[in-house]
Amino acid sequence: MNIVFVCTGNTCRSPMAEGIFKSKTADYKDYLNISSCGLSAFPGDAASPNAVKAMADREIDISHHRSRPINQYIIEEADIIVCMTESHYSALYPTAKEKLLLLGGGIPDPFMGDEKTYSLCADKISDAIDALLDSDVFFKTENMTQGDIKAVAEIEKKCFSEPWSEESFKSQLQKDYSVCFVTRYLGKPVGYVCADSVIGEVYIGNIAVDVNMRRKHIADGLMTKLIDYCEENHSELLTLEVRVSNIPALNLYGKYGFKVAGKRKNFYTKPTEDGYIMTRVFSHS
Repeated sequence: MNIVFVCTGNTCRSPMAEGIFKSKTADYKDYLNISSCGLSAFPGDAASPNAVKAMADREIDISHHRSRPINQYIIEEADIIVCMTESHYSALYPTAKEKLLLLGGGIPDPFMGDEKTYSLCADKISDAIDALLDSDVFFKTENMTQGDIKAVAEIEKKCFSEPWSEESFKSQLQKDYSVCFVTRYLGKPVGYVCADSVIGEVYIGNIAVDVNMRRKHIADGLMTKLIDYCEENHSELLTLEVRVSNIPALNLYGKYGFKVAGKRKNFYTKPTEDGYIMTRVFSHS
């Protein structure tokens, strides 16, 4: 995921926001490209000394930062562009409207201010980034790719007693009747669903969410995506098996119109347990 912070001169607010965001998302660094630029920046200017000091006080080093002006290439490559003020937002709106966010309702410019002014600005930026990270902005549910397999297999290991291997996921993606979606947070896979679609019937092989990302409605997003696929492709039914003791999963499927259609005796192992067959039937006008 390519995230760009934008201010005016790219020497105060946006480099501080870039540094703070990198610090808060260090666990996702392999999936992120974080940068900053300015609407009226002079190429190569260093960050303001007070900005460098405010960041150093927070153990963040932006001393090597050099400013750069925004251009069409940066806009096109960005997934999300985070603006410091409404005026920055408005200036970019015509060409980047679907990518734009306003940080914290607006961050006042500390330019020419003293150390305290910059420190207060850094605090405001930090609080606004915390709120942004807690929102659903950085979640995306898309088609699974081969590049997702390693992370998806790690989630699988944490969730199931008999997990699919990386090779199993590779084979799944190679099927011409495979339907696989992944939810990424800050570019990193945190949930997925794999299904087969054959002659109007869609069978869910597995669906899981990273144990550290539960209660963020990721499973809802995956299920919605799969149901949308079924609707768009005029599927007749969507079906799966689930442990009879898995109450959260039973509640999730029930919410999306699945009904118990049968039971498979001792379907699961480790531990041995019956499995419900749950099915949602689609009626197309």
